[in-house]
Amino acid sequence: MEHAPHGLLEGLKPGDAFFSSPVTTLLGRGAAHECQTADARPQTLDDAARALFDTAKQQGHPDPIIMGLIPFDHADSARLFIPEELLREAPGTFEQYPPGVPLETPTRTITPEPAPGHYRQAVERALTLFDTTALDKVVLARSLRARIEAPVDAQALLKRLVSINPQGYNFALPTGERESLVGASPELLIRREGHRVIANPLAGSIARHRDPAEDQRRAESLRVSEKDLREHALVVEAIVAALRPLCHTLEVPEGPEVIATDRMWHLSTTLEGELADPGMTSLAVAAALHPTPAVCGAPWQDAHQAIKALEGFERGYFTGLVGWCDATGDGEWAITIRCAELAPDHVRVFAGAGVVPGSSPQGELEETAAKMRTMLDAMGLDYEDDATNTTA
Repeated sequence: MEHAPHGLLEGLKPGDAFFSSPVTTLLGRGAAHECQTADARPQTLDDAARALFDTAKQQGHPDPIIMGLIPFDHADSARLFIPEELLREAPGTFEQYPPGVPLETPTRTITPEPAPGHYRQAVERALTLFDTTALDKVVLARSLRARIEAPVDAQALLKRLVSINPQGYNFALPTGERESLVGASPELLIRREGHRVIANPLAGSIARHRDPAEDQRRAESLRVSEKDLREHALVVEAIVAALRPLCHTLEVPEGPEVIATDRMWHLSTTLEGELADPGMTSLAVAAALHPTPAVCGAPWQDAHQAIKALEGFERGYFTGLVGWCDATGDGEWAITIRCAELAPDHVRVFAGAGVVPGSSPQGELEETAAKMRTMLDAMGLDYEDDATNTTA
């Protein structure tokens, strides 16, 4: 079947669900069956998914696939649905994807939530917890809320995102009647292909630079950074501890590699295993791992408590999960970072940074500013707070 040069993305309309990865592209239209769960605990998600598949099969759905959004906090509600119509496409569509006409988003105001000073203070308070609690790492996030004069075109925004992130996890899923979550995540939580599972945690980051020599110097400094390697190891160890009981075999590399996105260098480790229970779905595995120390911290309970006390806003779907699961259990779930909430009168952009012993409040603020630039640039939003080097 032939498509336009940009494939299924050309067919995206308001209210549609879109997800692309290195292995597939999905476009879902309508919701034949949907569920807004009471919470996002693993058993709740598993029960909801089974009920959706059972209903779809009873009504003769030929190829039911669940698409959905899972929040950061287990106490919040997840949205799972089976599209009325699902279109699929093989990988490779976006390899030579042009960015199209630059977006311009006229704004009335842009408000940081929380303010940069509050964020630095939160990091300072987190640093004191390392000496007085069992906390080893906590991820602290912040957001920008822009009041806009006209709604952002999600299709145009996605075109710009996939042009800079063709091998990432690009998505646009509705979250309300005229609201959606759009993003270009670099991080795969889990992919299931038959008995095989793949996880790709990222932790430890540094902003890229437009000068090639300086950019390479930053990549090399990240590769040997004691603080970042320690932060990365915490994440990998936690995911390995959660995956190992679920797998017959699990391959764990000796150390991370350095990978690039448009704005950041990241430490990355790819884990591969074989599930012990062939009936365990991609959604069930994702729920068992989420949230990882890459978006929460370690130990989980201490980090979650610190986030509630220090961040000052509700994350919602940010640092949650986005993805799909088919009736055989195969699927992919990526972490919802590098994303924005789109509403008719405003947009919200998010970013977080991992705080560990040795972190600096200003350094973490600058890291969040650099991460926000992916979405700010894609939407044509010009904003700089008092974090320096945000244009690097």
